[in-house]
Amino acid sequence: MPGGVSHRARLILLILSAAAVYLLGNDRVPLWDRDEPRNAQAARQMYQSGDWVVPRYLDKVRTAKPVLTYWCQAGVMHAIGDTPFAARLPSTVFMLLTLTVLAVALTRATDRERAFWTVFILATSAIVIAWTAKTSLTDSVQLLWITIAQLCLFRVVRGDATWPVVITMALAIGLAGLTKGPVVLGVLGATVLAWALLSWLGRPARVLAAPAADVAARLHATEAPPARPGHRRSAAKGLVIGALKGIVALMIVAAVVGPWLWLVERRAPGFLGISVANDVIRRSLEPLEQHYGPPGYYALVLWGIFMPWSVLLPLTFALAWRHRDDARVRFALSAVVGPWLLLEAVRTKLPHYLLPAFPPLAYLLADAIVTCLRGQARDLTTRGTVFAVGAWATIVAALGLLPALAAARMTDLPRAPAVAIAVTGVAYATVVFWFFLDRQPRRGLVAMGGGMMVVMALMFSWYLPRARFMQLSMSLADVLKQHGGGGRDTPPGDVQMIGYKEPSLAFYQGGTIREQPQNDFLLARPPGQWPRWLVVREDVWGRMPPDVRARWDEVGQHRGLNLADRGRAWTVHVLRRRPL
Repeated sequence: MPGGVSHRARLILLILSAAAVYLLGNDRVPLWDRDEPRNAQAARQMYQSGDWVVPRYLDKVRTAKPVLTYWCQAGVMHAIGDTPFAARLPSTVFMLLTLTVLAVALTRATDRERAFWTVFILATSAIVIAWTAKTSLTDSVQLLWITIAQLCLFRVVRGDATWPVVITMALAIGLAGLTKGPVVLGVLGATVLAWALLSWLGRPARVLAAPAADVAARLHATEAPPARPGHRRSAAKGLVIGALKGIVALMIVAAVVGPWLWLVERRAPGFLGISVANDVIRRSLEPLEQHYGPPGYYALVLWGIFMPWSVLLPLTFALAWRHRDDARVRFALSAVVGPWLLLEAVRTKLPHYLLPAFPPLAYLLADAIVTCLRGQARDLTTRGTVFAVGAWATIVAALGLLPALAAARMTDLPRAPAVAIAVTGVAYATVVFWFFLDRQPRRGLVAMGGGMMVVMALMFSWYLPRARFMQLSMSLADVLKQHGGGGRDTPPGDVQMIGYKEPSLAFYQGGTIREQPQNDFLLARPPGQWPRWLVVREDVWGRMPPDVRARWDEVGQHRGLNLADRGRAWTVHVLRRRPL
């Protein structure tokens, strides 16, 4: 990095640059997946109804997640309006806070280079930019609390469990519990087990590597010398203080999560039982909503979600294993491997579940980079690394060309931003490869992260806002509002979705639309019980009898991707019932 720029200035510039990229397009890119619009709508209903205890999505109590993320989203909506930007803003803020916490903590715990590279790697990772910091999900909020808890856990396992560390860790665990339930306990527990295993595995290697006299001394010291009375008193005092700290930590966690748990169970009896049974136990034992992956699932998806840094994963783990005697490296390795193995055992699998392992993974890569840049290893300049970066550059250039190739074949795609992304992607891949080929790995690494931010900025600020095929729900909601079927003034249930079950339409329409699970909904009821408005998928509508179809007028239709149905393309009709 430039010698004339201070460490603090570099970190501030990096975090501000990340903030700009994370905020781009959040008001114009449509809500993704199933959970993002459900969270946004639940937060809207929370502040509109004034019930800040029980999350609800349309007419149902939403037991999928605890309440903290809804509080953050609803608070922002109350301040600036119930827009997608407001729903996503807490995720951006919490991701930036996570980067800031890492910057401060690692600057104190290690050297400045490792601190900077860790923040730089995490901030420019694909899943952080495209998912964590730009969606109205719980992941960004949870990541902050888990990161703080893991930093405190490192102090604890190193024997530095001071009162501030214990209190901070307990607060982080409690807030993580209010965000995503007991996930934090699984992550911390898996990390402790991995730490114990790695520490045990490393002990024989250190004994064998010691001088022969030292080995003999250790082998003969099988019996501890008799403890003196002062030592016994000191040990007993340590146990009492440790137990007291544990009790205080439990009390703090209970004080954070207890009031909401008590209130939600009073106002929505059975909430906790349903949440634990369905979203903890059942999610662990069977794949929910078809989110299944084979053994080794996360080992495969990591290559995509850790882009652009995934090309350096072999180097990362090789040097981490070589440096595992360093307590910081060993703990980071434990914080990656432990949760990773735990998630592989959970039957419901999604790429972003691995996110808690990303801060320690970024540190491991930062440690490897600093080791190489300081000349303590040659791994960044070997032919194997240059070849791997060349293969990476080929893949990146090909991915960058995809939008332009698609736009050349489909007339409804935005061509100008697609061409700009293609040119930028090819230039990005070429520059990174050239620096590594020219044995300038530092510049190549800076270009690798910086180029990722530039490409993502173009994608979210220019291409995706113009990609009409992804805006099906937004287009349908505009039709409904234009003809009087949208907004809060429409009675709940007066607009029904049949076949097209897209939660984002509920948010864009205003929240009064309802999802009809039965495709034969109209056939099972007399016309007098039909809704006034219908949003129906083309294939479902085509199977309706002529006498049913004759009772409806089409006011609009659009074709696009159903983002909640594996991205399938559908034509969807907006119908208005004729007067009875």
